[in-house]
Amino acid sequence: MKIDNPLGPLGNLEIKKPGEQPAPPKPGPPEPETRPEEARPGDVVALSERARLAARATELAQAAPETRPEKVAALKAKLSAGTYNVSAQVVAEALIRKSITEV
Repeated sequence: MKIDNPLGPLGNLEIKKPGEQPAPPKPGPPEPETRPEEARPGDVVALSERARLAARATELAQAAPETRPEKVAALKAKLSAGTYNVSAQVVAEALIRKSITEV
């Protein structure tokens, strides 16, 4: 069985829980030190498409409200009326999606 990553290029982003320490950097060649006086006016920084997507996703996540009151009210009404039904497949897909993003 093959499970496609529904998050596309954002699927490999590390998601950290509040208070969690960042992962230590991966070993590799040391980066050259640069000092402000060495920077030239013509220097250019270019971000990859993946970095731009990650930055945009972060902006959108931070701008989103913690809860959506209209959704909460609709769910409460359905629960009270006894009409809230969710298929097992929908629950399973949500669990799988969550487990993929927590890796």
